[in-house]
Amino acid sequence: MAKKNQSLINGALILSAAIIAVKIIGVFFKIYVTYKIGMEGKSYYATAYALYTPVYSIALAGLPTAVAKMVAAKAAQGCYKDVKKLFKVSVWLFSFLGAVGTAVIVLVSVPFASSVSDGVLNAVPAIIAIAPSLFFCCVMSGYRGYYQGLGSMTPSAVSQVFEAGGKLIFGWLFINIVIGTGASFADEIPYFKDIITEKQQAWAAAAAIAGVTVGSLMGLLYLVLRRRFDRRSITTRELRNSPEAEPFGALAKQLVALAVPIAVSSLIFNITTLIDNWVIPNRLMYVLSTDFDTVAAMYPGIISARGFTPETAVNFKDYLYGAYDTVIEIKNIVPTFTITFGLSAIPVLTRAWVNRDAHAVDRSIQSVIRLTLLVAYPAGCGMAALAPDLLNLIYGSSEINAPALPYVAPILMMYGVSVVFLALTQPITNMLQVVDRTDVPIKAMAIGAAVKLVSNFALVSIPSVNIQGAAIGSILCNTVMVAYGLIALAKTADVKYDWRVTFLKPLFCAVLSGVAAWAVNGIYKKVIPEQGLGGFFSANNIAVFAAVFAAVVCYALSLFATRSLSREDIIMLPKGRKIVKVLEKYGLLG
Repeated sequence: MAKKNQSLINGALILSAAIIAVKIIGVFFKIYVTYKIGMEGKSYYATAYALYTPVYSIALAGLPTAVAKMVAAKAAQGCYKDVKKLFKVSVWLFSFLGAVGTAVIVLVSVPFASSVSDGVLNAVPAIIAIAPSLFFCCVMSGYRGYYQGLGSMTPSAVSQVFEAGGKLIFGWLFINIVIGTGASFADEIPYFKDIITEKQQAWAAAAAIAGVTVGSLMGLLYLVLRRRFDRRSITTRELRNSPEAEPFGALAKQLVALAVPIAVSSLIFNITTLIDNWVIPNRLMYVLSTDFDTVAAMYPGIISARGFTPETAVNFKDYLYGAYDTVIEIKNIVPTFTITFGLSAIPVLTRAWVNRDAHAVDRSIQSVIRLTLLVAYPAGCGMAALAPDLLNLIYGSSEINAPALPYVAPILMMYGVSVVFLALTQPITNMLQVVDRTDVPIKAMAIGAAVKLVSNFALVSIPSVNIQGAAIGSILCNTVMVAYGLIALAKTADVKYDWRVTFLKPLFCAVLSGVAAWAVNGIYKKVIPEQGLGGFFSANNIAVFAAVFAAVVCYALSLFATRSLSREDIIMLPKGRKIVKVLEKYGLLG
C-alpha cells in the first residue's frame, strides 16, 4: 500500500494544481456574474451562500476529514475490508445528511431572506437554486474522504475541476437565459409575483447560483463513475490478507463518533458566519436608517453614481454588502490554496501518530505550517501593496461596480495584512483532528466567532465605521483562532516550533517582495502613458502585471539568498532529489 500513498508535498501539489484551475475558473465566473448582476444582485448571491455555507462546510471539510482519518487508520493497520465497508457506510450516512440539509434550507429560505433584507425576498430564488447542491456535496464527501484516506488526492482534485467547469458553463448559460431573453419568470409563479421585487436581478442571481448546483452534480457523477471502474485503490491481495470487517453498525458508530466533533468544529464557525451575514446587513440597515447622511458622506462616489437616497436605503445597503462580499472573494483565494496542505497531511500525519513516531509527527506539522506561510505571506503582502490596482484590474471597467472600488480597497489592504491567519486556520484544524484534539478547534472557533460577532455588531453599528467594521471583526477572529490552535498543537504533539526558519525568514522575504511590487507598480504608472496600449492593457493593468512579476522574482531570490528553503521541503517535490543536488551545489538550501 505504501507505494500508492502520495507524499505530503506531492499530494498537496496535485490538489493545488486542481485548485489553481478551479480558482481561475471561479475568478472569471465571479467577475462575469458581478458584471452582469452588479453589487446589489451580488448581495442576493451572497445571502444565499450565507445560508448554504454552514451545512456545505461540513460536507467540504468536516465529513471528508472524518472519513479520511478513519480510512487512513484502518489502512495503516491492514484492515482493508473495513476500509471497503467504511466507504459504503459513509455514502449512506452522508446521503441522509445531505437530504435533510437540503430540506432545511428550502424550508427556512423565506424567513431568512426576509430577516436579512427587511422584508424584501429577493434572495429567495437564489437560496432555493443552491439547496440541492448540499445533497450532491454530502455524497461526494464519502468518495473524497475515502480516496484522501488512502493517500490519493487525484480523484478529489479532478472532481473539483468538474465542479468548477459545470458552474462556469451552466452558470453562464442560465444567466444569459434570464438576462439575455428578459424572461420574467417571477410573473409566472403567483406566490413569487407578489413578494419578489427587482425581478431581473433576483432571478439573475438565482441563475448564476444554479450553476453551482449543476457543477456539484457533475463532480459527483465523476466520482461515482471513477469508483465503479476503480480496481487499484485496494488490491485483491490486500483484501485477501485483511481480517474480516467489523459489522456495518459498528463502523457507522465509529464514524459518527469521529465525525460529530469534526463536523461541530466546522459548523460552529460557519453558523456564526451565518449569523454574521445576518448581523452585517441588519446593522448596515440600522445605521442607514438612523444616520444616512454620515454614511453617505463616506461614499460620495457611490452616491453620485447610483443616486441612493434615504428612501432607497435598502438598495444602498445591498450595494455596500455586495461590494464587501466582492472583497471577501478575493481574500478567500489564498486559504483555498493552503487548505490542501492540511488535507494532504491527514494520511501522512495519521500514520506517524498511530505508529507513535514523534520525529515524523513533528516534521509533518512543521512542514505544513512552513509551506502554508511560504504561500500566505507573499500573497498577503501583494494584496496589501496592490489592493486598489488589483480591484481596478478586475472590476474597473464595469460602470455599475467601479464606484465602489476606492472605498473597499482599504478593506482588501487590511485583509492582505491578516490573510496569513486565515490561511493557517484550516491546516491547523486538520492536524489537531488527527492528533485526537477535536475539542480544540471547537473551542478556538467558538471563542473567535464570539469575538467576531461582538466586534461586528458593535463596529458596523457606528455610522462612521459601518461596513469597514466587518473586516476588523474577521481579523480579530482569525488571530484568536490561530494563536489558540498553535499553542494546543505544540502541547499535544510536543512540537518545538523553529520560529526563525518557519515564521521569520519567509516573512522577511515576503515583505521584500511586497516592497518590490509597490515600487515597480508606482514606477510603471509614472512612466507609461495613462491609456497604455489601450483596452485591457491600460497603464494600471500593465503596472500590476509588472509588479506581480517583480514580486515573484524578488521573493524567489530572497528565499534562496536567506536559505529559507530546507532540503526536506524540496526533496518531496517531483524530481526533488535532482533539484536538491543543484541547489546544494550552489549553497542555496538552509
